[in-house]
Amino acid sequence: MTEFILNDHAVCTDAPLGTVLLDVVRYHEQLPGTKIGCREGDCGACTVLVGELIDDRMEYRSMTSCLLALANVKGKHIVTVEGLNMDKLSPVQQAMVDENGTQCGFCTPGFVVSLSACCLSRDVMTKDLAIRAIDGNICRCTGYKSIERAAAIVAEKLAHKDHADPMKWSVDNAFLPSYFLGINERLRDMARAKIEGHPPSEGGIPLGGGTDLYVQKHDTMHHSPIRSVFNDEALKGIRIEGDECVIGGGCVASDLLASAAFRTYFPDIERHLLLVSSTPIRNMGTIAGNFVNASPIGDLTA
Repeated sequence: MTEFILNDHAVCTDAPLGTVLLDVVRYHEQLPGTKIGCREGDCGACTVLVGELIDDRMEYRSMTSCLLALANVKGKHIVTVEGLNMDKLSPVQQAMVDENGTQCGFCTPGFVVSLSACCLSRDVMTKDLAIRAIDGNICRCTGYKSIERAAAIVAEKLAHKDHADPMKWSVDNAFLPSYFLGINERLRDMARAKIEGHPPSEGGIPLGGGTDLYVQKHDTMHHSPIRSVFNDEALKGIRIEGDECVIGGGCVASDLLASAAFRTYFPDIERHLLLVSSTPIRNMGTIAGNFVNASPIGDLTA
């Protein structure tokens, strides 16, 4: 069984570990706000927030659920657009309404989820960072200017948040539902319970972020035994050892952007990495996976 928290309730499912989260959310949990678009991580219509306990505090990142294997969400908090709803519209939702940021509406849930990730960021929020947060979301109706205006409004409001505890500030200021404040303890309880999931298979397919594998082998992965390495702490971390920078194979591209140690060696890495895919994919795609797929046009090897 695989257990995680979906919005405000616990989910325990025996679906195959290779099932993508998008299908679990829509077909098992009957939450249709997460849309099926490209199934390749390009359009952002299926974006969710993925939260986990890191160093005893919650950290959230946006990810595309069409490429996110069930094996990689065990013990985490998944937030869909339904999980952001309150008695009234949040400032993010209201900004989209006020600036006419939606027409057909198909892409709107993904934009709202991606912008809501800004509420949980410890960065000092700016318009540029808010627009970067939605760089993985495609709209085929608006021409983006109305959405950019909404993002600017959100950034202006979030410029005043408490960067030490953005979650509490966001709840207090009605950006997020109050249940967010109890998620960290619920995940601790889940970890303490040591729920037995699918036993790891030595012969299973080792799976990192899946951003390339699920694009090419979606149907194969769904029915295959999976050995997730995405959450392996031994493969995480970036550190300096002597005159070397050691990067864990499980680190994702966003980890490089956030690492002061890596920037010591590559101070201009941001200029390159921001051209690599989009924020949700950079939050999922592992460094090792980018190398071992042996692509002659790989983002980090070309």
